[in-house]
Amino acid sequence: MPLAIQRLTAQLPTLSRQTLTNLTKNVKKRLKTWLFAPVLVLLTACGGDSADSDVTRIGVAIPNFDDTFMVYMKDSMDNYAKQFDGNVELTFVDAKEDTAKQLGQIQNFIVQQMDAIILVPVNTDATLPMTEQIRKAGIELVFLNRRPSQIPDGVFYVGSEEIKFGETQAQFAASAIQGGNVGILMGMLTQEAAIMRTKGVEDFFAGKENFNVIRKQTGLWQRAQGMMVMENWLNSGDKIDVVIANNDDMALGAIQALQAAGKLKDTIVVGVDATPDGLMAIENGSLTATVFQDGGGQARGAIDAAMNAVQGKPFEKVTWIPAELVTKDNLATFKAKQS
Repeated sequence: MPLAIQRLTAQLPTLSRQTLTNLTKNVKKRLKTWLFAPVLVLLTACGGDSADSDVTRIGVAIPNFDDTFMVYMKDSMDNYAKQFDGNVELTFVDAKEDTAKQLGQIQNFIVQQMDAIILVPVNTDATLPMTEQIRKAGIELVFLNRRPSQIPDGVFYVGSEEIKFGETQAQFAASAIQGGNVGILMGMLTQEAAIMRTKGVEDFFAGKENFNVIRKQTGLWQRAQGMMVMENWLNSGDKIDVVIANNDDMALGAIQALQAAGKLKDTIVVGVDATPDGLMAIENGSLTATVFQDGGGQARGAIDAAMNAVQGKPFEKVTWIPAELVTKDNLATFKAKQS
């Protein structure tokens, strides 16, 4: 290395600007090679291609371990991964609904050189920096459940058509009563699921003169928040005949408030997800209906997409998992299909 620099220095008075530039680039290139070669050898010696190279390592970024549906998907992924006889290794992280925290977790996955990352984004409008970093690192990326605003080529999405959930909820409510005032409990307003499910409800009722959406507020996907919002609506004095929640947890929170006020029997409450608690509420008559979001199907689809991408096999860029209305009338049949 010193000899190369000495030669370059000795020739400086006689070299043209272009020649000098080329020589400088050449020395820089050699310097990089000399500096990084030992590091590459060290990485290889530490097991870059070890006996575990046939194990596919997948990092799974979950927005919130306190979310009932997210935990259900997490458990479903864990169970499905066991069917690969130890050839799939999952690492789960919880962002606690913090976009900056999730970005840091993704960066850690990149440092750990994961084969693939399954990402349920905290904010579907803030995924581009994560997507770019993951793709630049040569890691396969599958978005799950919450669809980002941009899905570039080579990136996959597995989920359900969110607008269909809202449409199905509204259709059911319209079939149950002749008309009335509607309140919509929304999820986080930065997420496609909340926006599109709400749009599905509003679009359906827009052409129904007997129904009026008079309240619309976020409950942040949480049961306690759903109860608090419902209490505020009740205290306002407005009569609400139908409560449509973007998920079961908020619906169950609204039910608690309605029960405490003695108004549940006069109110239709519809959720989304068909969580165990939601199904139990349908069975006891407190929740009128829910729309099944197949978390297990989404979880399995995400792992399949990640595995196919890692192995270079063809896979659909977008995989839709269908929704299904669940009421007391078809509850037994629905449960039988899930067992």
